[in-house]
Amino acid sequence: MDRESPKKRRFSGTGRFAITVATVLVLVTLLFILAAVLFNSDPDGHRVRRWLSEGRYWLFAWRLMIYTALCWLWFFVVRPQVLKKSSAESLRRLEWIACAFILVSELAAWRSVLA
Repeated sequence: MDRESPKKRRFSGTGRFAITVATVLVLVTLLFILAAVLFNSDPDGHRVRRWLSEGRYWLFAWRLMIYTALCWLWFFVVRPQVLKKSSAESLRRLEWIACAFILVSELAAWRSVLA
């Protein structure tokens, strides 16, 4: 057996955890900076709201592309591996819950248009 010894590993569990925490902190910091810039340039949020309203169809198309990519990853990469370890019934229930979550999220995003 040619197993990798713990000393040959690039990052240990603690190292991976530290990298994950550092990445999350950097991303949160960047989001706060972006929010600060947006708040300084548009304190009332009218321009951002107008931009979101004008671009709702393109943003919907973007979300559909993301949903399609996630579905492809789920059904062709992840699901076959998960089916080996768990029951199909619990997996089906999880899939329906995910579909319901996406549907409720989209209805919430379109509530101003649908009303």
